[in-house]
Amino acid sequence: MEAHSPAKLVYLLIGKSIFEVLLVGGVSVAFYFGTTNPYLRGWLDQADEKVVSGWAVDESNPGARVELQLFIDGKFIDDQIAAEFRPDVRNANRADDDWHGFMFKSPPLPNGEHEAQVYAVHVSGHARRTLQLIGKPLRFHIERSISQGGAQP
Repeated sequence: MEAHSPAKLVYLLIGKSIFEVLLVGGVSVAFYFGTTNPYLRGWLDQADEKVVSGWAVDESNPGARVELQLFIDGKFIDDQIAAEFRPDVRNANRADDDWHGFMFKSPPLPNGEHEAQVYAVHVSGHARRTLQLIGKPLRFHIERSISQGGAQP
């Protein structure tokens, strides 16, 4: 056995490790772009016991309507298309028209803290559908008295 064999083995292992890192990184980037749309933009403006509202637009296709899903406290509530009147979105040069808002009706919720999340539905490939969070989740508090239909303590 040569005296330089351990050094060659170390170099081979380092080269193999670098190759594996590049391979995994490449696969990760390909997966990310295959399952997400980096041009989806939006924001939640309001979340309370009555409504969850905001706007959403696909900047790669500003005239298209974005399909959305509402989750409250991690549970699916409803889906709809962002097609409510929002001239501020067009005025900010985010869209080609004024119809990119959304307004979900909140379901009856118990008193306490809640969190609303709105996701855009991204379709990639023929049947793959993934969800992308729009804006940041909004936390809200409901506190009704018994006379307003709240739960008794």
